[in-house]
Amino acid sequence: MNDEKTSSELNAEIEQLKDTIRKLEAQIRQMDQSSEKDIEHRLALTINNIPLAILNTDRHGYITAANPAFLKIFDIQASELIDKQSIQFFEPFQNTELQHKITQLIENQLDFDIELPFPSARKDAFFRCRGLGIKSRISNALSFLIIIGDVSKRKITEHELIKALQKAEESDKLKTAFLASMSHEIRTPMNHIIGFTEFMKDLSLPSYEREEYAGIIFDSGQLLLRLIDDIIDIAKIESGQMQLHISVFSLNEVLYSVFKAFNEMRGRRGKEHIVFTIQMPEVASTVFMKSDAVRLQQLFYNLLDNAFKFTDEGQVNMGYTIENNAINFFVEDSGTGIPPNQQEHIFKRFRQLDYGPTKKYGGTGLGLAIVKGLIDLLDGHVEVSSESGRGTRFQFSLPGLILQANSRPSAPMVVTPKTNWSAYTILVVEDERTNYNLIMIMLRPSQANILWAMNGKEAVAMMEKHKEIIDLVLMDIRLPLMNGYDATRAVKKINPAVPVIAQTAYAMDVEIQTAMEAGCDGYITKPIERNLLLETIAAHLPPKA
Repeated sequence: MNDEKTSSELNAEIEQLKDTIRKLEAQIRQMDQSSEKDIEHRLALTINNIPLAILNTDRHGYITAANPAFLKIFDIQASELIDKQSIQFFEPFQNTELQHKITQLIENQLDFDIELPFPSARKDAFFRCRGLGIKSRISNALSFLIIIGDVSKRKITEHELIKALQKAEESDKLKTAFLASMSHEIRTPMNHIIGFTEFMKDLSLPSYEREEYAGIIFDSGQLLLRLIDDIIDIAKIESGQMQLHISVFSLNEVLYSVFKAFNEMRGRRGKEHIVFTIQMPEVASTVFMKSDAVRLQQLFYNLLDNAFKFTDEGQVNMGYTIENNAINFFVEDSGTGIPPNQQEHIFKRFRQLDYGPTKKYGGTGLGLAIVKGLIDLLDGHVEVSSESGRGTRFQFSLPGLILQANSRPSAPMVVTPKTNWSAYTILVVEDERTNYNLIMIMLRPSQANILWAMNGKEAVAMMEKHKEIIDLVLMDIRLPLMNGYDATRAVKKINPAVPVIAQTAYAMDVEIQTAMEAGCDGYITKPIERNLLLETIAAHLPPKA
C-alpha cells in the first residue's frame, strides 16, 4: 500500500515537472522570438539608413522588403514592389547577368558576388551585387538578401589608371624609339661633317671635290640645326614658353621667300624633277596680314619639308585662297599619302616613327607636332585629307586681320647689304677664338675695321678708349668676367647711340627679350648665317657723311 502511494506520488511529481519544463520551453521560445524581433527591428533601422540598396525576398523569390536606397535607385514605390513582384522578373534585371545569378540563388541556394554595369540613367553606372541565402534559427524559414552597392567611382578610377598605364607604356616606347632615331639622325650628318672635313685637309684635293665636300658639310650642318630647332620648339610649345610676335606684313613676300628657299633646296635633295608651284589669288594677290610672320614661315617650312620627304614623283604645291575675307593656306603633294587609320595620329609627337616607311624616310616625327602646336597657339585650325598612294593636302587657317588687298606687285624686294664698310669700325665681343675667326672671315669682304674683346670687361674698356671710332658692337651674351647683358648696359652708358647686336647661342624668346631690355638693338642666333649677319649689320650701321 505504501509502495503504491509512493509510485502515485512519484508520477504526480513527474507530471508536475513536465508541466514546468513545458512552461520553461514556452518562456524560452517567447524570449527567443522577442529577441529575434528586436534584432530584426534593429537590423531594419540600420538597413533603412545606409546607402547600399538592399532587397529581401521569401523562399520563392517574392520581394518582402526593400530599403529606401533601393527604391530611390530604381525610382519605384514600395507599394508597387512589396509582396507583388518576384525578383526573378523585376524589369531592370531582365536579360542581365544579375538575373541569371538571382535565379541560381533561389533555385540552388548559390550565393554570388559580382560587379557589372547596370541599367541606369547614368551611362557610367557600375555596381557590385551580392546575393545571400538566410535561414532562421528557430524555424525552417528561408529568405534571400540582395545587396547592391555603387562602385562607379572605383571603376572609373581603375579605368583611368589602366589608361594612364597604357599611355605611359606607349609614351615610353615612343621615347625609346625617338632616342634611337635621334641617335641615328644626329650621327649621320655628324659622320658627313667629320669625314669630309678630314678629307678637306688634303692639300692636293682638286677644287671641284673641295667644293663638293664643303657643300656636303654645309647641308649636314643645316640638317643638324633643324633637328635642334625642332627639339627646342616642341619643348617651348609644351612648356608654354613659345611667344608670338604679332606684326603687319606682306603675305606674298613671306610666302615668296619660303618658295624661293625650297625651290633652291629641292635640287640639293635630289628632288629637282618634282614640279614645285606657288598659287595665290589673281585679283587680291598682295595681302597685308596681321599675325606672326616668323611662325607662318615655320608652318610652311615644316609642311613643305614633310611634302618633299614623302614625294618621289609628281608635284608639290603651296599657296592660299581668300574666301569671305578669310585666308586658307595649303600645302599639297602627290606623294605616298597617309592611311585613314593613321591620320588621327600624325600631329602627335614622334608618331612618324610608327609609320611603315620610317626606315626609308627617316625623321624625328616632330615636324607635324610643331605645326599643330603653332596653329593652336595662333588660335587657328588645321585639317588633312589624304589617301594611300594618292597624295596629301594640309589646309590651315589663321585668324589674321587682312588689312589691304590690291593688284599684283613686282617681285619681292631683296635686301643687298653694303659691302664696302672700310669707313666703319666694328667691335666684336667674343670669348671663343674660333667664333671670332669665323665672324672675321664673314666680314672680311666688307673691308670693315675689326676690334676684338674677349670678355665683357675688356669690351667696356675698349669702348671707353675708342668710343669715337666704334660704329657698331657685335656682343656675345655668355662671357667671362662680365656677361653680355651687363656689358651692353655699360656700353650704352658710354655711347647710347652705338648699335649693339647680340650674337649668341641663346635662342629662347625670353633670352631675346632680356637682351632687348638690356639695350641690344638686334639679335642673331648661332650658328650665324653670313647673309643674315651682313643684312643685320647693314640695317643698323649709322650713315657716314
